[in-house]
Amino acid sequence: MERKIKVHFMGICGSGAAPIAILAKNYGFDVSGCDLNISGYYKDALVDNNIDLIKGHDVSHIADIDILAISPAILDISPDHPEIVEAKKRGILMTWQEFSAKYVQKDKFVVSIAGTHGKSTTTVLMGLVLENGGIDPSVEAGTTFKNWGGGYRLGKSNYFVCEADEFNNNFLNYSPSIAVINNVEMDHPEFFKDVDDVKNSFKNFIKKLKGPKTLIVNEDSLAIREILCELKDWLEQEKVRVIGYYIDNKLDFPFAIEYKAELTSNTPEYSSFRLNYGDKEDIFELGLIGKHNVENSLGVLATALELGVDLASIKNSFKSFKGVGRRLELVADIEDIKIFDDFAHHPTAVAATLDSIKLSFPGKKVFAVFEPHQLSRAKLFFNEFADALRKADRVIITKPFLGREAYKNIEPVDLNKMCSVIDKNKADYIENSEEICSTVHSEAKKGDIIIVFGAGNSYKLSRQIIDVLQGKR
Repeated sequence: MERKIKVHFMGICGSGAAPIAILAKNYGFDVSGCDLNISGYYKDALVDNNIDLIKGHDVSHIADIDILAISPAILDISPDHPEIVEAKKRGILMTWQEFSAKYVQKDKFVVSIAGTHGKSTTTVLMGLVLENGGIDPSVEAGTTFKNWGGGYRLGKSNYFVCEADEFNNNFLNYSPSIAVINNVEMDHPEFFKDVDDVKNSFKNFIKKLKGPKTLIVNEDSLAIREILCELKDWLEQEKVRVIGYYIDNKLDFPFAIEYKAELTSNTPEYSSFRLNYGDKEDIFELGLIGKHNVENSLGVLATALELGVDLASIKNSFKSFKGVGRRLELVADIEDIKIFDDFAHHPTAVAATLDSIKLSFPGKKVFAVFEPHQLSRAKLFFNEFADALRKADRVIITKPFLGREAYKNIEPVDLNKMCSVIDKNKADYIENSEEICSTVHSEAKKGDIIIVFGAGNSYKLSRQIIDVLQGKR
């Protein structure tokens, strides 16, 4: 009997590593993992899949393993950790993205979802539509989806749907047959020099296409429009099937087919839109609010039709889909005060969320509680964050989450000044979570909406606010 490959995940409870570890276990690998905190969301799923979990990190963990798979963030935070040093010495170190590409995605028909915003929601919606359409894909997304019990799905077919992250050029490990790109903007200033650097990374990702080579893109994204024009000759030479979708801005480009959407209504529960493609017209309902979510759904729709999914099945999946964890997730409704937890940590995403809420809940007072994610991003987008947050009626900015920049000597950002730029009469910088909670408690009234923004510890703050409003603290 052939010996199983032993792979150990360092940081196994993370939203990216955990799904891949579970899929790997079910694909026949001998999987173990360690994490500083093993009480996270994925603990039960990992244990249920008979994966050995070890609290803390130690070089002894990799004594008899074949592969050490890590999050790229660990290379920033603890590059000299003995586990990493020893794995490098033995030539067994790789990121979990490298492991996924080389082993989990091997011989699969890969559908990769890329873009600065909306990757996780789009990936899960893609997986759900293909699941309901009878394709039975495996799925990996950096989020949680209650229907699946996590950000992963173990399918029996040859199809594999994955989120493709541009940070650290992680997505250059993948070689998809279909690539969907939602949008392209400057982000991750700790890694990319400027927007041209970002665009070059996406160009290289497109050049990783293999097999049928289908590229599905959002024409409303300026940088995508530029990328398509700059790659036009290459796309033609490689016979890439390019499909476009848009709401506002049609690009003059030789698309194989285009999908144009027009929003027809927004309610607190759903968005509806009219779709035109070829000589056909249809009406869709999506169980999410916001123009940006409609845009993301168009990439899913185009992919599903390319793969032969029945249109009625797509419509039913769209209508039933209520989103994923921490993406404008309604976490409580206390005496008609709604509290949302939202992962947005880029000004475009913050603005899109606030626009969506204002459109679907007209006339409601909106509180934005914002945790900046990394100092480099707050510095780069200082004015853009101010413009985005100004859309709220009340703004509270809290202490930044440093993440992988925690051990870098980066000059602090004057967040009191950001509040002044927003509007000193409605914006405050408050570091202490208890003070934030008491402020919200004293100001929030029936009918108000509270959105807690951030990709770090903000989800804990949203729960603290809920406890205070419920009188538990």
